[in-house]
Amino acid sequence: MMANKTPPAQINPPERHDPYKMRSLEQILTLFDGGAFLTDLMERHQGLMQELMDHLEEHGPKGCQGSMQITIDYAVGNSGDVGMGAKMEFKAPKQPKSSAAAFINDAGELTLYSPMMARMHQPVRDVSDYDPETGEVRDVD
Repeated sequence: MMANKTPPAQINPPERHDPYKMRSLEQILTLFDGGAFLTDLMERHQGLMQELMDHLEEHGPKGCQGSMQITIDYAVGNSGDVGMGAKMEFKAPKQPKSSAAAFINDAGELTLYSPMMARMHQPVRDVSDYDPETGEVRDVD
């Protein structure tokens, strides 16, 4: 009885050297816009890093986050050709809300005048006349 064996050469055919094979993501990204896509991507990446450092310096580490997203779409044609489209998106750190302070007056309106200031405008006692030996304060009328 003869077994149906496949010759070893057909199981693992030798790999052909393809000088045009894309071997890295960087090579793939250079295909878009004649390399301008990758150049722009790197410039915008550097800009994001600068924005992160500026945010850190101005606001501290809280909320100091950003992101870069690269999307590559592929569409395979009947003859094995591949159409590709690439886009990039960057998100800079969110700026914190601006802050301010004010007071509410008796009419329910915002004012810069503090209610504590009203208490401070009570008549002030003149204490310029005091006894230096005892420290006793005398009212000046």
